[in-house]
Amino acid sequence: MPAESLAVSPKAGLTTTIDGAQARPALKLPVVPPAVAATVEGALNSYTQVFFARSPALGLALLAATLVVPRVGLWGLAGVLLANAIAVALQMDKEAVRGGLLGYNALLVFMALGGAVSELSAGALTLGLGAAVLVVLTHVALSGALSYHLRLPALSLPFVFVAWVVMAVAPHLAGVLGVQAAAPLLNATSTGPVTGFLSALGAVFFTPLWPAGLVVFLGLVAYSRIAAVHAVIGYAVALFVESVVFAGAMPDAARAFIGFNFIMTAVALGGIFYVPGRASLVVAAGGAFGCGLASVALAAWLAPLGLSLLALPFNLVTLLVLYALAQRPAEAAPRPVAFTGVSPEEALHYDRTRVQRFRTHLPVPLRPPFRGAWVCTQGNDGEHTHRGAWRHGLDFEVQDDQGRRHTGSGAEVTDWHCYRLPVVAMAAGTVVKVIDGLPDNAVGTVDTRHNWGNLVLVQHAPRVFSMVAHLSPGSIKVVEGQPVAAGAALGLCGNSGRSPMPHLHVQLQATPVVGDPTIPMAFHGVQVDGVADVPFVAVEHLPQRGQTLQALTRTVPMGQVFDWEPGDRFELTVFRDLEPTGETSRTEPVVAEVDLLGAKSLYSAERDARLWYENRGDVFVVYDYQGPRDSGLFAAYCALTKVPLVEAVRLGWTDHLNPRRLGRAGLAWFADALHAFGGKAEQAVIYRAARSGEHLRVHGLGRPGRWQRSVATEAVLTPGVGVKRLTAVVGGRRLVVDWARAAEGGPR
Repeated sequence: MPAESLAVSPKAGLTTTIDGAQARPALKLPVVPPAVAATVEGALNSYTQVFFARSPALGLALLAATLVVPRVGLWGLAGVLLANAIAVALQMDKEAVRGGLLGYNALLVFMALGGAVSELSAGALTLGLGAAVLVVLTHVALSGALSYHLRLPALSLPFVFVAWVVMAVAPHLAGVLGVQAAAPLLNATSTGPVTGFLSALGAVFFTPLWPAGLVVFLGLVAYSRIAAVHAVIGYAVALFVESVVFAGAMPDAARAFIGFNFIMTAVALGGIFYVPGRASLVVAAGGAFGCGLASVALAAWLAPLGLSLLALPFNLVTLLVLYALAQRPAEAAPRPVAFTGVSPEEALHYDRTRVQRFRTHLPVPLRPPFRGAWVCTQGNDGEHTHRGAWRHGLDFEVQDDQGRRHTGSGAEVTDWHCYRLPVVAMAAGTVVKVIDGLPDNAVGTVDTRHNWGNLVLVQHAPRVFSMVAHLSPGSIKVVEGQPVAAGAALGLCGNSGRSPMPHLHVQLQATPVVGDPTIPMAFHGVQVDGVADVPFVAVEHLPQRGQTLQALTRTVPMGQVFDWEPGDRFELTVFRDLEPTGETSRTEPVVAEVDLLGAKSLYSAERDARLWYENRGDVFVVYDYQGPRDSGLFAAYCALTKVPLVEAVRLGWTDHLNPRRLGRAGLAWFADALHAFGGKAEQAVIYRAARSGEHLRVHGLGRPGRWQRSVATEAVLTPGVGVKRLTAVVGGRRLVVDWARAAEGGPR
């Protein structure tokens, strides 16, 4: 029932994915021929793909569950092996075979055959061979069409269609091929909610018996607590629909299949295709409820044709929700996952450490449309003109150290500090509208006939247009249809249009029509003053009136601190839980590496630890860490998670660490289950940077909370030189690291 990616799935065997996210490693087996290892891995992954996963351990559990009814289990295993062999013979994508994508639909078809055919015969084998060929071709064709035209996965639609064909043909072949029908297992019933739930889980693999369901559930819990919670919720909705909505009068044709359709819909929508949380939980429960209505309607339509529901309700409801929510003009909850093929816990971690740390609610991040520091003089819902359909507009000017926006009396436009300063593109895009030639107003007067004055309108993405207005006449440097890069000069600030004094008006809109209603906007990667004593760095910020902001701009000395290239080597002198003295230290060699996808990391072979990072030009960021907590790279994860590469006497920002990287809590599995209901689990850390002589000292402080440890860090950086010392105290455990580049010919 599932698992082509809506985006890009990590490939087996790669160390990392984009931005350093870990891909699930390939199955590690004893030394056996590669073909055998690939066959075993492809077979096990075919089982786990039913739950959208790639986990050999879960695959073994699901295989064991199918063997509770040996006939069904052996038929299913034979179908997987046969379909994979056919796919390889037809030269289909070998990675898709190894990942189980071309085998899981065959697994379902052959388990259905195992439940419907009473004995193994030449006729049954002939029918199975035909079914295997048909399911491979159907899967490849259907998944290709849906992915190309609609960007949707095929789920288990190939299984449904091929199973209908096989079940319709089999009775007519009884006399020719000797195919004998068996009593359908899906007629099995269980009493009580617990055994009913377990039987429904077993029915996913055509073994609707509670012992089989128990094995499935235990394997699912071991793999993902979030998925297990959604399975329970899906079945709870099934009970509600059957007993309350239909008052126990649900048709038998629908009741036989309703349980696992509800479960699979809730699991898919709640934690596989959308980031787990409250919004996805609501969508999962709503989708499961829709399964009930769809099951009854489809059962009535299919009955005259002699066809069973199978997994059709799950497929139709899930695909409907995926396609409908993909049409939203802006990203909103529930957010789609970056890639499938990983557990909901891993998808949630990726979202929290990648999306929430570097979030933007728009398809492209926007930088301020000016150079240097400007002050916001009118924000959203401003007291002058930012009202109604134009409530999301922003006005900016320049003020000096004394807070004055002009010299003298300000009676002349040339008295204003912002007048004829450069205005730049907020992101890469294409110029779609230019208006020029309107004169600047005298200070205190406005041109109400030409409200926006001279302007430039740039398209950055579908339904994302930025407009900068009130520009000075003759200063516009671009023409309509011209592509522009982020930061490219568009014109100069002026006083044209409805503008009583020189200022820059900025807004976003969803159309290329000048003056159309505004849409929400925010700037990405800015330094903000005017809120507290310490300027702060914001990932995404909507300026308020009185706040001064500027884009982060790398300074060479700070940028050189983290100018690490693949092959660079470092020697970390690590002190653990003790004051740094030569007698208690150990040396940990570290090397900078880059993988096939371009993700950069520091690797410690001594501790088998890896730190993924990126120097983004204006900021150095650490994406993730894998390894023990006594590695020097662990201190780097805590102390260097984000460092703006700007020169500042004082600076502050907030970032987040993954509590799992800081040490697993005793009730970590229970915490995972609660994540299905939302709630923040990341550890917030407040960082403050200040110059101290030749060094920049960055201090971090994170207070303990539920499922979280206390964090205190210090990083001593020498601009133009590099990292000098790192200190991390996590949950009372202290780690001190002296950092130095390895001497030429040093440890390798």
